[in-house]
Amino acid sequence: MNKKELLLVSKPSRYMGGEINAIVKDLNRVRLKFALAFPDVYEVGMSHLGLQILYHILNQDAHVACERVFAPWPDMEKFLRERDLPLTSLESSLPLKEFDVIGFSLQYELNYTGVLNILDLSGIPLKAADRGENDPIIIGGGPCALNPEPLTDFFDAFILGDGEEAVLKICREIIDSREKAKSKAELLASLSGIEGVYIPSFFQMEYEPDGIIKNIIPRKTGYSTVLRCILPDLDRGDFPKRPILPYLEVIHDRLNIEIARGCTRGCRFCQAGMIYRPLRERSPQIILHLVEECLKSTGHDEVSLLSLSTGDYSCIEPLLTRIIDRYRNERVAVSLPSLRVETLTPSLIQKIREVRKTGFTLAPEAGTERLRQVINKGNTEEDLLATIRAVFMANWQMVKLYFMLGLPTETEDDLGGVVSLCRKALTEARRAKGSAHINVSISNFIPKAHTPFQWEPQCSAEETTKKQKYLRKNLEQYGFRLKWSDPRLSLLEGVFARGDRRLGLTLMAAYNLGCRLDGWGDHFRYDLWEKAFAQTGLHPFFYAFRRRELNEILPWDHLNSRIAKRFLEEERRKAFAAIPTGDCRRAACNGCGVCGGADLFSNRIANDVEVPCPNIPLPKKPNEFPFPIRRFRSQFAKSGPAKFIGHLELSRSMIRAFRRAQFPLVFSQGFHPLPKVSFGPPLPVGYESFAEFFDYQIKGKLDPEEAAIRLNALLPPGIKILKTQEINLKSSSIFDSIIGILYRISFIEPDSLRAKKIDFFRQEEKIPVFWTRKNKPLDLKTMVESLSLADELNLEMKIRSGPGGIIRPEEVLDFIFCWPEGNRPSLSVQKIQVQFKESDPWPMKS
Repeated sequence: MNKKELLLVSKPSRYMGGEINAIVKDLNRVRLKFALAFPDVYEVGMSHLGLQILYHILNQDAHVACERVFAPWPDMEKFLRERDLPLTSLESSLPLKEFDVIGFSLQYELNYTGVLNILDLSGIPLKAADRGENDPIIIGGGPCALNPEPLTDFFDAFILGDGEEAVLKICREIIDSREKAKSKAELLASLSGIEGVYIPSFFQMEYEPDGIIKNIIPRKTGYSTVLRCILPDLDRGDFPKRPILPYLEVIHDRLNIEIARGCTRGCRFCQAGMIYRPLRERSPQIILHLVEECLKSTGHDEVSLLSLSTGDYSCIEPLLTRIIDRYRNERVAVSLPSLRVETLTPSLIQKIREVRKTGFTLAPEAGTERLRQVINKGNTEEDLLATIRAVFMANWQMVKLYFMLGLPTETEDDLGGVVSLCRKALTEARRAKGSAHINVSISNFIPKAHTPFQWEPQCSAEETTKKQKYLRKNLEQYGFRLKWSDPRLSLLEGVFARGDRRLGLTLMAAYNLGCRLDGWGDHFRYDLWEKAFAQTGLHPFFYAFRRRELNEILPWDHLNSRIAKRFLEEERRKAFAAIPTGDCRRAACNGCGVCGGADLFSNRIANDVEVPCPNIPLPKKPNEFPFPIRRFRSQFAKSGPAKFIGHLELSRSMIRAFRRAQFPLVFSQGFHPLPKVSFGPPLPVGYESFAEFFDYQIKGKLDPEEAAIRLNALLPPGIKILKTQEINLKSSSIFDSIIGILYRISFIEPDSLRAKKIDFFRQEEKIPVFWTRKNKPLDLKTMVESLSLADELNLEMKIRSGPGGIIRPEEVLDFIFCWPEGNRPSLSVQKIQVQFKESDPWPMKS
């Protein structure tokens, strides 16, 4: 593949690469090339904190270059396949086949076809047994690696548990192996000596005639079980102070700081609460330092404090107070995305609302006290109602409640309990605030490996659908907005969550039939999955809907999560007796098996030590600022790779650049303060422009030339401030001031009829057309002020701007040249000049 083709393949997704804080190394000067692969789309993958942590850790090593790749959207996949082009990394556009290691983040069972698609598009044999000595080593990690058996045909190795230390050990072993010309078999043998590394080819499965596992046979002496690796102290773990800042809006578009890992609550349905034990809290001093450094390097306006139960963090109130007090004038909000009902205290609510109200999701999980005892949830109905009262009395508009359907022992009374609890919550909410809304999210319980419910059957899709209909009927009529999960998606997730190695055949069959992006409802093809199961002679019932015997050999029994099986059995017994288990942070040890032993692991609780932190109060009055407010207008160019950045992404990138440059922006007032920055008409994606404008207000002095230099150093490639000037505070907006826009349109190939059709357009007095995008008729001549052919490949067009909207140049050309639908020739558009009502776009400051 030549350089031109490589550039071509990178263009459709160029706005996803070259981000702020991305690291590009000289690949000729490193000893190992590592591709971090996320088997879902960029918008999801770049929201995952673990990916950012590993990217940072790997690139900290001078011998390693780590780059990223994501599952492509279907149009990108089609683009690659039609041109026989390989999938490449974002940083250097290197084909994945040329990397030494590809490490997949396995967060969700419905991403498994994404793994195969990435390998296939890279020209790498899907099955590990078919790959040669020169192919990349394929490894996987994440929560799904605690039962990766359905994927074992395709992977060389897995990391069980925390990857921060293990991934570097793996890299050093691979470097040593490659430089000593060891065989792949020798390398895998060496990797098996690293704690937490699972080599699936070193185990063989035997099955009974009925499909149950008869035996798990180790094939390597001394390697009969694999122990999950644990980072004992988060304060010792490396954390990125310059996380990658995407231009594209991602799912969780904020600064994510992990404040704790693990949980001691012991919810019996929760796999994460089991496999991330013990609890390790990061010290508040280090958290505050990370927040400071990360905000400086990203310009985010929201900090999300992450853990499995953020409200349980020992120092949450003083930590939250210090963050909010430190950044209140920059209007940096704080969100707590994972909250138990009883941990959202009135003082936390009041503190969060001081800057900007972020959303609250509360998770009762079940509708009755009995069922909450079964799952060991531990909160009460009064806990929820008291929290609802406090939230809406603090003037929140909406709260989301989260429940699960199909939990073990669930009855009709429990479903009725969901309805009753929601209605009581709405009553309390509207007593506090008449316009209150409550959204209800209903997920489907899926039994997971290494939990007390790993032996239990999953609720069938048909039964789940009936339960969903019951809740919709009884809640929507009272104004609740419901969101629920597709039972067929949950079925497939459940099959692979507790699946064995034989499912690799089904996965391969489904992929070959066309299954992609299964976690996305609009791409999920259940009919193709049914065909795949039929083709491979396996049935979902066997994996999802049957109850396992306690003495049955489970597919993951050789993978030691450090949670004792006897503990899981005891928790299961207590669940069916509705007996709760206490929080081991506050009570005696529950004997789960993680703490103590040779490794001396234990829960690590943070201590609140006073950290100096400036306390900067908000202005007491809405417009009381210590410095005068000034308004500036800037003209900027948007070209090259930046033409693929959309208008919303552009405005977000600009505002974040202002924050990183530490310009004192003026904010609006109210519960959701926003910076006073405004742009002109949105430039369509794919256009270049040398005449874009935006206005902004600043507190205090600003030197326009210095401001341009500072901003240009922080803006995405292709965006450049050309001119900045102070304008009158009361000047009209850019939108209201523009009356015309001049474009240059360039074609790749000449057309002998082009001049003739342009002449025809110029001679006609009226050209009535129907503007499809705006769904209205118009006279094209009233929208186009001038049109001229500069030469056989270039023309200039001046379009009028008015209250009815601005027609796009390619829309005008579609009308003039009457191209068949889908056959518009290749062209490029540049916006070269803007005409303002006043001849000067810079209204003088009075």
